[in-house]
Amino acid sequence: MDKEQVYIIINEKAAIEPEKDILIKDLGEVYCLNPYIKKAIENIIVHKKKGKEDWDCLTATDVAEKVLKEFPSIDLSLLGEVEILIEYKSQQKERPFFEFIKVTLVCLILFFGASIAIVNFHVDVNAKESLEKLYFTFTGVKKSTPLLMTIPYSIGIGVGVLLFFTRVFSFSDRRKKEPGPMEIELFLYDEDMEKHILNETKKKEEP
Repeated sequence: MDKEQVYIIINEKAAIEPEKDILIKDLGEVYCLNPYIKKAIENIIVHKKKGKEDWDCLTATDVAEKVLKEFPSIDLSLLGEVEILIEYKSQQKERPFFEFIKVTLVCLILFFGASIAIVNFHVDVNAKESLEKLYFTFTGVKKSTPLLMTIPYSIGIGVGVLLFFTRVFSFSDRRKKEPGPMEIELFLYDEDMEKHILNETKKKEEP
């Protein structure tokens, strides 16, 4: 008699509430033609509840051991990741007012921080003198405050930054779905952080 074929596609990361046990279905997707076996495997407990917010890691071997212990006669194939980063995280209550205050403060900090950075940059490169020379080159008139140059230049900086960090004004639906530079940097930061946490967690578990 042929063995029942079972595939488990393991995810890279899983977010679990500290008060809940970790099940197979929390770690990945189970595929099996037999619905009874599929459901039973999905509800196998891989790790007991933590009880507090923390980080942990499991391996594909841990998953295989738990599944084969319950179903030793199946033909199990594990796909996807070899190691799973577990984030024990409680569900946070929605606080719209607090979120509004937090977003406002972050926007103000970024606005003034970026403004100071731009001002310091222009002082370092002596942009004022450069604009005066450009104004003299085009008009033949020396002027200490060439508003004809500085106003379009200032507007251009704002528009350029806005277009660089957003896809809202694109006429292409494909372009609108592309991530901006800030989103990519945040994604890379999260990826590096999770890899570091995974490595540190593995070191703690080593004998």
